[in-house]
Amino acid sequence: MKKLNLLLSIVILSITLFSCIKDQEDKEKIVEMTIYAETGYGGSFMSDLWTEPLVFSDSDDPSKRQLTDIIVDNFEIDYERGYEYKFEAKKIWMQNPPQDVSSVKYVIIKSVSKTKVITEDSEQNVQLLIAPETVPFTPKYPNELDGDGKLKVYDALRVNEVGTNNWLALKNIEGFNFEAGYEYVIDAKKVTTAEPYSVKYVLVSVISKTAKP
Repeated sequence: MKKLNLLLSIVILSITLFSCIKDQEDKEKIVEMTIYAETGYGGSFMSDLWTEPLVFSDSDDPSKRQLTDIIVDNFEIDYERGYEYKFEAKKIWMQNPPQDVSSVKYVIIKSVSKTKVITEDSEQNVQLLIAPETVPFTPKYPNELDGDGKLKVYDALRVNEVGTNNWLALKNIEGFNFEAGYEYVIDAKKVTTAEPYSVKYVLVSVISKTAKP
């Protein structure tokens, strides 16, 4: 009986140790990763500088999110706005991720497709909330350089499309004169040109202008 109990104890201990080892291993899954035709706006966890991160989803999680503070290995893309890109990738849940990055990382296996999805010019009426302070902003895709070859940094308008959580950093709104310290609500027209791709916002009218301390 003692030998049987000892044997059972050894078996249970072995199973427990094996389970612990498995739990400590990174978990992996093959997914299709989509890079969308329009970038987002925002900064990384460790920076106040706003830029234009890529927006992505994967077949395991279809929600759109920004590709910031996420490790992506073997990622080579000559990104053009207006095109949607698909990749086969390995999605890895890291047990011990580096500090200040997502616990999920991706390893690109191969490129699957590049498809032009914004093919027509369009106009959309939007209502914008403009914050009373600007934010430092550097454009991407393509980068803009100053005379010394350094990235240009603009004092950009911090803008929210009313009714959404979509915050933007805009270098300007055509026809709009910003005064720091005031919060604005405006009607504007979003004008998208398909080829070559561009987006601009044009003032229609100022709804309100409110002083903020």
